[in-house]
Amino acid sequence: MKKHLLLLLLLAVVLCIGCSPKEITEEPMEEDGVVRDNSDPDAPKVIESDFIISFLCEFSALDRMEEDTYLSGKNYRLEARLKDGAVKGHYSPYGNHGEDILFAADHSFMYELQEVVSRYDLAQYNGMDVSVSGLPEMYGASLQIVYASGESISASDNQDCFLPLAAMEELENLFLQQLPKPSASDDATEE
Repeated sequence: MKKHLLLLLLLAVVLCIGCSPKEITEEPMEEDGVVRDNSDPDAPKVIESDFIISFLCEFSALDRMEEDTYLSGKNYRLEARLKDGAVKGHYSPYGNHGEDILFAADHSFMYELQEVVSRYDLAQYNGMDVSVSGLPEMYGASLQIVYASGESISASDNQDCFLPLAAMEELENLFLQQLPKPSASDDATEE
């Protein structure tokens, strides 16, 4: 009987040890300002295709002075996707007031985009992936382009805007030109 009692007591101790609360470990908080560079230096810097099927570019002009560019003080999100021969696009210049304006265009718009991509050799940034922890949303720039061939350009840096100012202005202007024009009746109702 003593053996059974001892065995039960030992079993109870083992169960209690196994059921004791585990020490909760938290992931350490990353300090602000930590730079992570996951760039791929081997990413292709030359794209053979010239037919874009998906384009997304986000950039910040918050740090630009008004004297330098009309883009200053805003962030921009420019997006276009080709589907069934037509382009569905988004133009979002968001600063103090968020806007997202939708537009439709024909497939030639994607060739116009490619002309800007080629003129400023945006493929040179392919593979860039830099982030700094603790920064407010949307500083720097991000670029995602997919081609019909399967080739792509992917670049992101949340601290520095790597895109040339002239390229940002051309892209913004190209998207702006696609927006629906207000009709004469819209102008009359505003007066």
